[in-house]
This record gives sequence, C-alpha cells and structure tokens, in this order.
Amino acid sequence: MSIINGTSIATPARRGGGSLVASTIIILLFILSATGSAIRKPITQGFDEVAHVSYVAYLQATHPSWPQLERMRLIEPVTFKFTSDASYLNHPPFYYWLIAAVGPEVREQPASLIYLRLLNVAIATIGLMGLLALAARMKLQGLEFYAFAIMTAATPVLAPLAGSVNNDNLAFAGGAFTIFGAYEYLASQRRSWLIMSCCGMIIASVSKLTGLMLSGGFLAALLSFMMMKRTANKIDIAIVVVSLIAAAAPYIAFTLQYGSPAPNTPAQVDLLRSGASAAGWSTEPRMNTVIYIIVFLKNFLLEWMPSLRPRSSLQLALLIFPSATLALAAAGTMLCLRTSLTDRSGTSDPIVLAGMLAAVATLAIHVMFSYQRHLQTGWMMDAYPRYYLPVIAIVPIAAVKFTNAIQSSRSRTMLLSFLIVAPLIFGLFGAPLG
Repeated sequence: MSIINGTSIATPARRGGGSLVASTIIILLFILSATGSAIRKPITQGFDEVAHVSYVAYLQATHPSWPQLERMRLIEPVTFKFTSDASYLNHPPFYYWLIAAVGPEVREQPASLIYLRLLNVAIATIGLMGLLALAARMKLQGLEFYAFAIMTAATPVLAPLAGSVNNDNLAFAGGAFTIFGAYEYLASQRRSWLIMSCCGMIIASVSKLTGLMLSGGFLAALLSFMMMKRTANKIDIAIVVVSLIAAAAPYIAFTLQYGSPAPNTPAQVDLLRSGASAAGWSTEPRMNTVIYIIVFLKNFLLEWMPSLRPRSSLQLALLIFPSATLALAAAGTMLCLRTSLTDRSGTSDPIVLAGMLAAVATLAIHVMFSYQRHLQTGWMMDAYPRYYLPVIAIVPIAAVKFTNAIQSSRSRTMLLSFLIVAPLIFGLFGAPLG
C-alpha cells in the first residue's frame, strides 16, 4: 500500500522490518551529524544563537511572569556575561522557558552551551522520529520509504540547526506531530489523533509566529476541506477552533503589549538599520515589488544550504536538485487537487493540499513583510527556508505522490532514486566547506 490509493512499488510485508531498521540508522546518523555540529560550530556563526542563548539566560536570571522584550540584554559570547546591548528577539517565551527549566545555568557559564545544544538535538530528533513514524503509518515501503526519510532527514539546514540553540527546533517538532496526528485522524476518525495534532500545532505555534502560520494554517485549511465535504464533526471543529485560539494567545498578548504580533523592538529596528548600512543596502535604490520577489525567491533557494562563503559555479549548478524536487512536489500537489475532487481521494490528498496552502500563504505574507522592511531600511536578509520546517514533510509526501501516478515502473523507480540521491549530493557538495 502506498500513500495514495495506488499501487506500491514495494509490496512485500516483510520489508516493514527493514523500514524500522532503516529508520533507526537514519535517526542515529542524524543524531551524529547534529551532535557533531553542536560540538564544532562557533556560537557566533549562524542562526542568531547568541540572542537565543541570551533569552534563556534572561529568563533564568529574572524569572518574569511574561518577558519585557525591550529589557532583555545580550550575553557576551565568550564569557556569557550580560552586556549593555539590547536583545533583538521578539518571540514568545515558551521555548526559552523549556530550555531554561531543563538546561543548566547559562549566565557566566560558557560550558553550558553544549548541554543546551544537546537538548535541541533531542527536540529535533523527536520531530524526525515523528515523521518517520508517519512514513510507517502510511505504509511506505522500499524506495518510497527511503525517498521520504532521506528527503526529510537530509534537509540541508535541519542537522546544523538541531545542533544550535534555536526555537525553530521546537517549531519543527511540533509541526511534525501536527501532520502525523492529522493523517492518523483522517485515516481512523479517532478524536485522540486530532487532539495530538492540535497539541503539536500549539507547540509549534507558541515557539514562533511562523509556527502558528504554518501549523495553525495547516489545521485550519484541513478543517475547511473537511467542512466542505461535510465530514467534520461539530465537537472536532470546536476542538480545532479552541486550539487555534490557544495557539494565538501569545500573539494576542504581544499585540496588546506592543501593537504587533511580531514586535519591532528598538533593538530590532536598530539591527535592521545598522545591518543594512554596513552592507551598503541603505544607500541603494529600493527595488520594485516584482524585482524584490524574484530576488527574495533566489535568496530563499540559496539559503536552503546556508553558507558564509561564496559558492562556486558547480555549487550554484547543484541548486537544480532542490529546484527539481520542489517541482515534483508541486506536480504532486496538483494531482492531489485533482483527485480530491473525485471519490478516488486518499488520506494524503487533503494533508498535502492543506500543507501547501499554509506554506504558500505564509510565503506570501513573508515576502510582503520582508518587502516593507526593505523599503524602510534597505534590509535584504529575511529569506530563510528554516522558518518552513513545521510543514517540511509535505514536500516528500507530495513528491512521492507524483511518482506513484507514473505508470512505468522503470520511470517511477528512476524518479524515486533521484529523490533519494538528490538531497545527499546537494548536502555533500552544495555549499563551500567551512
């Protein structure tokens, strides 16, 4: 059985054990990669880690009932002592409360960093385990399973991010269980799975605003599709609505406190202005909307494999791999749209459609928000694909969906092989070393 109501390319039931072994190996390799990054990476390189660690230190030092963002200070990255520099982060405190409670004391304790990073490795690993469990529940076998698992685990930014102190890790884990629970709910109509999905959505949402937009948008879209087909139960609708309200509560509080769900604190405004000035963007003419969208999407693709060094021609050429993968996922989404209008619709169809709708809507808002920053300051560094990790599983599901629609077993095998090999090649050779 495949993820759609079609014919699987690997049917023997005995391969289920092989998938379990493969999942274990993939998880172990992911943990080794993320832990290696946690041990090696300087705190000042990438993912705003100094600011995230500073948030944890602030909560441990002050124990506020609700943080005053403008009062937070950055730590010095060598001594971990508080400086007079204001923090620019504007996220809710829930992820940081978790790390502050479970992790060691941070202030003036540089050795605490590795423990905080290993907590993040654990969080991201739980998310990956959820997605591999989803693959098992979908009864993916053989190349289908490996395509899904490797496309997910080898997402270029995922392992380095897991080895960093960053709220994207909790958003990823929450999003994984949002999709897992939603799939099981559609397959079984058991309310317990819907509750798990809602809990995952709340976790992703309180981690950061994009978590709410993606995971919350996914559940809202899925509920809308069910209501259109009149398969939604009133109690289940109420559960989702109440969960969405709970997930949005931190941003309602921020709006009441600062006038925006994503507060522009003085430190953040200063960061944008000083950063744009240092890069020379502030004095350059502002782009029109069309040009900015093109540049944003180009940078978005480049940041799929973040690098502090210029890329060679070969490394730029290798961007064809993620581009082709996204094209296959888009084709799979169109197939889901077509089959969802018929009685042949499978469980994965509304999952893919809801996830892609949430991702596209979030991307549109992301571009508009970023463009306003560009107009105000010249800022150009907002195109970060890691924000979309809560719904990353939708890409391999949609891509495998497309391969299942191909009649030729040889062509199907070739495409699945490409989906397996492409992220590995891109991960190994797609960015400069260092």
